[in-house]
Amino acid sequence: MGRLTVGLSLVLILIAVQHVSAKKSDDTLVNSNLWIIFVVLITKSEFFQRHSIVKHGYPVELHKVTTSDGYILTLARIPAAPGKPVVLVLHGLLSSSVDWTVQGPEKSISFIAADAGFDVWLGNVRGNTFSKEHESVSARDREFWRFSFHEIGMRDLPAMVDYILESTSSETLHFVGHSQGGAAFLVLTSMRPEYNSKFASVHLMAPAAYIHHATSPALELASRIDELEMFAKLTRSFEIGGRGAGSSMDLMYAGHKTGLVPTDLVLTNIWYFVGAHDSINRSLVGDILANTPAGCSVYQLLHFGQNFLAKSFQMYDYGAEGNAQRYRAKVPPEYPLHNVTAPITLYYSEGDIFVPAQDVEELADRLPNVVQKFKIGSRKWNHIDFLFHFGAHRLYRMVVASFSSQNNGQSGEDA
Repeated sequence: MGRLTVGLSLVLILIAVQHVSAKKSDDTLVNSNLWIIFVVLITKSEFFQRHSIVKHGYPVELHKVTTSDGYILTLARIPAAPGKPVVLVLHGLLSSSVDWTVQGPEKSISFIAADAGFDVWLGNVRGNTFSKEHESVSARDREFWRFSFHEIGMRDLPAMVDYILESTSSETLHFVGHSQGGAAFLVLTSMRPEYNSKFASVHLMAPAAYIHHATSPALELASRIDELEMFAKLTRSFEIGGRGAGSSMDLMYAGHKTGLVPTDLVLTNIWYFVGAHDSINRSLVGDILANTPAGCSVYQLLHFGQNFLAKSFQMYDYGAEGNAQRYRAKVPPEYPLHNVTAPITLYYSEGDIFVPAQDVEELADRLPNVVQKFKIGSRKWNHIDFLFHFGAHRLYRMVVASFSSQNNGQSGEDA
């Protein structure tokens, strides 16, 4: 079902040429920077996945996993010795595996878990920069993009879990999911309850299930469902935030790299959507922009918008006729969360305007096996601080420590 990929890819090469202008009439020199950007070749950027780990001195493997409906996903692995306990970390909307490495050793959860002796796997869901392949459909086709977080939960996550457990000869793994990654886990284990037993422990950071108290402008945009869908059809563009030669995201990255797009402008735009954020390591902004956002389907955004309006965690709404065909009901059914029996720890923040604290607490009330809840009281800890806050490593160490306590009494270092 999968194969280990080898070799490096060619990447975007930026060449900055500084030009010194001629003397003005007052004999003073006026220095101006003229930046010439040469795009040599862009591939799926496997280089970035490898480099984001190897540059810090850690080994890495890239694995290809094919889902039951033909999507080819890439998993990045920081291998441990045989028999070590296994961890799968899954990103959120518009994100990728690289976001779990960008802060570097002793700061990123991937390296903290690897240092503790765990076999670390980083997932990439369909449609992001590193998982844009399919057995029979091109990413240029609309058909490729016909999915939401429902398919990620029903198809991508079980393919990852099964592949990892088979590859490591393990019976269970620990799971960390941020935002959409948490929603995908809830979809899988509610709809296919047999998967609950495959998770030794589950750690959901700001899981995007119930989001009806959200105040982020992103949800206001996503809730304009008819307009979004009409725009996508008219422009034949069903990918949002994608990367590639000439894409707005890569142009922004290039502009920031060359100094044409100031860091303050980048952060102001991010804060507008995710809320106050004064604890990011500003020196990492360029590294973050290199791969984030990593692209998603418009239908992922629409599904979140539907749930926001419905004040529910429910399946995709295809309209009355489509729902009748798929669900035998006029409205989509809610996900049966009573089936989610894996042991879950929830992490959430008072300052998250995308997945508000009260929505996570509603989720906790509906889940049968929440073993712990950790609420971050700061109103300046926002949705992406779970990834990029310079103090997030303290949270990660707590998470990794709980892997050990829930691993049949064995620690990652001693197992």
